[in-house]
Amino acid sequence: MNTTKSGQWFRQGWIVLVLLSALAVIGAAILVAAPPSSEFSETAPLAFGKELAVTGEVVMIEGTVQVVENPSGGIKDAHLIMDHLYVARVIGDRPTEFQVNEKTRMDEDIHVGDKVEVVAAQDGEALSIKKTE
Repeated sequence: MNTTKSGQWFRQGWIVLVLLSALAVIGAAILVAAPPSSEFSETAPLAFGKELAVTGEVVMIEGTVQVVENPSGGIKDAHLIMDHLYVARVIGDRPTEFQVNEKTRMDEDIHVGDKVEVVAAQDGEALSIKKTE
């Protein structure tokens, strides 16, 4: 092998190595300089007094069924009293559970499959639930 060709390959190898090292340094600098994500993490606790807004699809509703008899006739109606609402941001994602009570504001009935926005307190209590579509 000719010494000029081996020297040329050696220089080309160094050039490639220097370029890859520079790219690695630039990539690391970008990662370090990136601002922290403001997206809610289920494992990160919220600061006291903060509220959280979650938009997603209702995947499950838990509650108790109450049977109400119409006083004017013998017709009975069954009503679901919602206790817990489970909302998934992405289908297949682990749903977020919210406690629903008499203080929760809802403009209309919520059903499984509805797209909703839930504003909740730090302890998971749903303050308001509204359909988004």
